[in-house]
Amino acid sequence: MRFLLSCLLLGLALLGTLPAPAQNAAPAADKPNAAEVDRLITTLEDPAKRDALLTQLKALKAVEKPAAEPETIGSRALDTLSDRIDLFSQQVAAASRAVIDAPHALRWLNQQVADPAKRDAWGLLALHLAGIIGGGYAARFAVIWLLVRPRKALGARSPGSLPAKLLLLLARLVIDLLPMASFALAGFGLLSATEAPRAVRLASLTILNASLIVQGVLVVSRVLLSPTTANLRLARVTDETAQYLLIWIRRVTIIGVYGYFMGEVMRVLGLPATPHAAWLKLVGLLVTAMLIVLILQNREAVAQTLRGRPDPVPTGDDEALRAVLAGEAAGDEPLPPPSTAQARRHAALSMVRQRLADVWHILAILYLGAVYLIWALEIAGGFDFVLRATLVTGAILIVSRLLSEGLDRLVDQGLKVPADVRTAYPGLEERANRYLPFLRRVAQVVLALFTLLLLLQAWGADALSWLGSDLGQRVASSAVTILVVLTLALVVWEMVNGAILRYLNATDDQGARLVRSARMRTLLPLLRNALTIFLVTMAGLIVLSEMGVNIAPLLAGAGVIGLAVGFGAQTLVKDVITGLFILIEDTIAVGDSVTVGGLSGGVEAMSIRSIRLRGYDGAVHTIPFSSVTTVTNSTKDFSFYVLNVTVDYAVDTDKVVAVLRDIGAQMQAEPEYAANILGPVEIAGVDAFQDSAVLVKGRIKTRAGQQWGIGREFNRRMKKRFDADGITIPFPQQVLHISSGSSAAANPFTAGMDGASRTDA
Repeated sequence: MRFLLSCLLLGLALLGTLPAPAQNAAPAADKPNAAEVDRLITTLEDPAKRDALLTQLKALKAVEKPAAEPETIGSRALDTLSDRIDLFSQQVAAASRAVIDAPHALRWLNQQVADPAKRDAWGLLALHLAGIIGGGYAARFAVIWLLVRPRKALGARSPGSLPAKLLLLLARLVIDLLPMASFALAGFGLLSATEAPRAVRLASLTILNASLIVQGVLVVSRVLLSPTTANLRLARVTDETAQYLLIWIRRVTIIGVYGYFMGEVMRVLGLPATPHAAWLKLVGLLVTAMLIVLILQNREAVAQTLRGRPDPVPTGDDEALRAVLAGEAAGDEPLPPPSTAQARRHAALSMVRQRLADVWHILAILYLGAVYLIWALEIAGGFDFVLRATLVTGAILIVSRLLSEGLDRLVDQGLKVPADVRTAYPGLEERANRYLPFLRRVAQVVLALFTLLLLLQAWGADALSWLGSDLGQRVASSAVTILVVLTLALVVWEMVNGAILRYLNATDDQGARLVRSARMRTLLPLLRNALTIFLVTMAGLIVLSEMGVNIAPLLAGAGVIGLAVGFGAQTLVKDVITGLFILIEDTIAVGDSVTVGGLSGGVEAMSIRSIRLRGYDGAVHTIPFSSVTTVTNSTKDFSFYVLNVTVDYAVDTDKVVAVLRDIGAQMQAEPEYAANILGPVEIAGVDAFQDSAVLVKGRIKTRAGQQWGIGREFNRRMKKRFDADGITIPFPQQVLHISSGSSAAANPFTAGMDGASRTDA
């Protein structure tokens, strides 16, 4: 601190030797004489001469038309950079000559001391400053001493919430402003009570204002950082870090504020413009250098925070800011775990954060250097532009971050399915949140692009005007069209898919799932797949068209490919068309037992090209629809089990019919079989006379696919009943009759039988 003040005093002494600028010594313009005024009056009174004069003035204006002021910082910098560098070089050269010419500086100091008027002015200024500043600080310290107990009482209180902490900080601010107010009252009162030359009064007022500004900045900093009262501190930092930040704020504020106002005081006391400008640039250079030192001291701390790694405990002043950043990342209270969106964003930006952590201090130093050069070179509007652009950039980034966090919170919390709804509908949350990750990513990309456009606009790139150009309107229109098309396609697909799922998974009032027909279970998923292909194709073609791709060759190529497929894949086309008609006509459905192409089995799956059967032995048969000429479906709506009962010729057929009806009635009366039997046994009667039996024909009507089980149970019961009732079921046999009049030698089959007859089954 003492070194910096010594540099400022040395600069003050050396700048007094700088020469005044040439433009200040320019002679005054010559006053016009009476004859020229008379000629001008005569010209204005004569209409012809007046018109001629106006014509000449307009011609001069057209020839010497002033150049338009550049609109951007880049054009302004290019226009004024050369002139400002020359002026800055002249100032640096003059300051260098002043440093080299030390004896000349000593002579100037001797003149200031030797001249009674200058010596009296400096002595009077010192006396006024000592009285005013001394009196002000005396009043300030007195008020501080009186407010010691209230300040300690506020510092000892522990607020339970943030509003209470803010109220205590507000009271602390009022208490800290009272010494500042007493300083202002005492200083301005003494200044008003004393009689001094105007220059001395202005210089004293300037120093008094500088002291008030410094005190105000330090008061606000103490309230925000609260270095001695951790319970009232808003920022989650340690006591050492708070003191560290306060020290640097005090340093930068004292050098910047007092340096600037000292230059104004010297200007009031007669310092020429060129030394005054050089003094201000020297003060700005010192402030910039101090900020660069602050950046370098905390390079590693900020880098570790940007990388997302935990910061170690600071061990000294050079590492004190590390605690600030560590406190922001890990305070006394545990932070909630990051959301899934934050984790994904952290993974996506990990490499960028690593690179930024490596070079952030270089970028910050370059930024400070650029700001200082723009201010030092006095580029027209440059410093104001950079300051405004910097503030706007900070506001844009803060708002963008808040919007991003708000969007994540809205998606995670606002669109969450309630727990009772998730319990009642287990699959609802998955369907409702199916597109949330994609929509979140799209919203983040749109927000990032809009933020980038605003940042470019803030720095003079005029990015928003691009949207008003033909190309920008074309891009915006295409983007909106693509978004609308994709949204409509997605809405249509979700509506159709939702309707299909609701129909297939519908339940009754008791919550039992309704069994839909096999045809609907087969046809609706195929319809959904066909709609998906159609929507993807149409949306893709429209998107390509909006992106500027000529889709006419694509359509022509698709037509040629379709024609080639039609000729070269006729079997495939036949498969598709036949399968489509089979599905539409509901000839076959998944789960049916069919006979197709000479193969029988249950239908496992169907596509628009083939059918897959599984036989009773487990074999899988894949049959293309083009080979299907005849379809036998044994499970369509309902089924019949056909009874072909053969009995002996000696059995009474009426008794057989009665037994069959009785067995059918018994099975219908049992709950195990009643649900699958749709009617009583139908007896057609005696159907045929076979070689050794009488055929009685009948049938049992059952539900589709249940005829085989019902038939097997009926046959089991029928066999036992026939055995119990003495009804014989004949089997193939042959009866031989041998005549008794033939000889045994001639008929070997009857040898040794004494003419007895024999029947061989």
